[in-house]
Amino acid sequence: MMTDHPARPRGGSRRSMRWRSRTATGAVLAALVSTLTMGTSAAQAADTSCPSGLNWVYYSWPEWGLSYWAAEEYVVNSSQPTFLVAEERSVSNHTDTVATATFTSSVSKTYSLTVTVGVSLTLFQKLTTSVSASITTSTTTTTGVSASATVPARGRVIGQYGVEAYNVNYSVNTYESYSSTPGENCSRTSSSQGTTVAPTVYTGWRVLPG
Repeated sequence: MMTDHPARPRGGSRRSMRWRSRTATGAVLAALVSTLTMGTSAAQAADTSCPSGLNWVYYSWPEWGLSYWAAEEYVVNSSQPTFLVAEERSVSNHTDTVATATFTSSVSKTYSLTVTVGVSLTLFQKLTTSVSASITTSTTTTTGVSASATVPARGRVIGQYGVEAYNVNYSVNTYESYSSTPGENCSRTSSSQGTTVAPTVYTGWRVLPG
């Protein structure tokens, strides 16, 4: 009888240990599933965020069972004012008194919005709202425009006729949305960097010391 009594507690202990082991394993698996679910949800939340105000275009290939929405976003990274010189003159004063110089333009030259990446019209719309409303797609200098400047004694001045402009660095981000509603289930699929020289409507002379 002494050999029978220890056998039942040991058997019960093993069953209890197996039950506790299975319970612990189930808890670990549940925790792992919970962690994986939370990680997947976070990734989807990050992937489904798209900027508002995009112009979506629908693409469909029924024979392949594929359809999606696509849109591009233009982002201005930096802009710097510049001056596009169509012609340049210099005047030297060899006297001991102050003189006046007159510059008159004689060159007609056209400057257009340059685009290295993307679509010029979309970029133009972005530039006019983000950089300056004076930006235009094209500006032409004209002849016969005059300006006067004071030339110091024994000095020189340089007259430059041209167009005020901006050097701009920008990005084009492409988004795709695989949903019946554009903007949902959205992700950024590519990003390209571009540069442009954007002319403004302002033309004229500027005078620099020689």
